[in-house]
Amino acid sequence: MIHFHTLRSTDDQHWSSFVDTYTSSFPLDEQRPTGSIAQLLTSEERFTAMVLLDKNNSFVGILTTWTFDTFIYIEHFALHLALRSQGYGSIALQTFIQHNTLPIILEVEPPTDTLTQRRVSFYERCGLRLYDYPYIQPPYTPELSEVPLRLMGTLPQETPLTTVAELLHREVYGVSLPSLPAQ
Repeated sequence: MIHFHTLRSTDDQHWSSFVDTYTSSFPLDEQRPTGSIAQLLTSEERFTAMVLLDKNNSFVGILTTWTFDTFIYIEHFALHLALRSQGYGSIALQTFIQHNTLPIILEVEPPTDTLTQRRVSFYERCGLRLYDYPYIQPPYTPELSEVPLRLMGTLPQETPLTTVAELLHREVYGVSLPSLPAQ
């Protein structure tokens, strides 16, 4: 059993585990600065940072989300390195999806090698679809690079992905990109 503990401040007992897992799980270009996460905890009601805890309240992993009117965006999802490939990720993600009525969307690296193919397959086993839509993650800060990614999710078929991408760029990354590809 996995449960989700919402972080309210950097004083939370799980903050250091959150930061350690976050910074060790994602390439620098895919990381929001931790100071920015700390600020969002108290200033952005649509943003939630959570730690995943097992039945003994031991740290398992992290999940950050943005809740919008029509979907929930999973910004970051990672397990503690020592707990990967033990089923915790599937349980956590499926539990999260089942306990939310809104569709889910997330970004994933294109499936170009064994590791990225395994990651996409993991999300597909959890019920997400890989969308055939070219997507660029804008840089979190000016010194970082944009990242070519793909979108995956449980959105209804008729959802225009251009609208989703524009909303993510504007609200999550704080940019407006005029030349997003048409769906």
